[in-house]
Amino acid sequence: MGNSKGNMVLLTVMSIATLLVAVVGATFAYFGALMPTGESSPTFEVTSGTLAAEYNGDANIINGNVLQGESIGVKEISVTGIVTGSNNLNYEVTLAISANSYLDGELAYTITSYNESNNGSTIATTTEPVAIPTGATTISLGSGVFAGPTTSGLSHKYTVNIVRVNTADMNPERTFNARLFTNQTKK
Repeated sequence: MGNSKGNMVLLTVMSIATLLVAVVGATFAYFGALMPTGESSPTFEVTSGTLAAEYNGDANIINGNVLQGESIGVKEISVTGIVTGSNNLNYEVTLAISANSYLDGELAYTITSYNESNNGSTIATTTEPVAIPTGATTISLGSGVFAGPTTSGLSHKYTVNIVRVNTADMNPERTFNARLFTNQTKK
């Protein structure tokens, strides 16, 4: 009977030791930084801040057949950033097209930029309409940046207009479905 109690104590001590090693190893793995191989002093970019995007109505652009020169949809985007660290807060605006039965180049987009805070840089304003390919695709409209640090909300505003520039084929069954996305990026 005494031997059974000794085995129980030994198993309990070994279980606690094993659990302790597992917890320490998991904690080290979780909080340890991975160093890129081949670099003696890697650079880590830490961005601290918030980014918000607001669209007039919502981020969807959905419409059917329109005549040449008519707009499929106009969206206004207000991107607000607060940069609490010393690094910049970078972002990208994309147009994710889920359906486009118009022909290549039949639709085009323009973007007009306003740097309301006079901080950082905005997506470049287009001087000419940019052709949109047929089918489902994702198009980067460009990148902007807020320079830090700042404690007040900075604002960049955009007007995105999608227009029919060519009516080579007046098929009344044309469809266009898209959504705008604004995402923080590393650069």
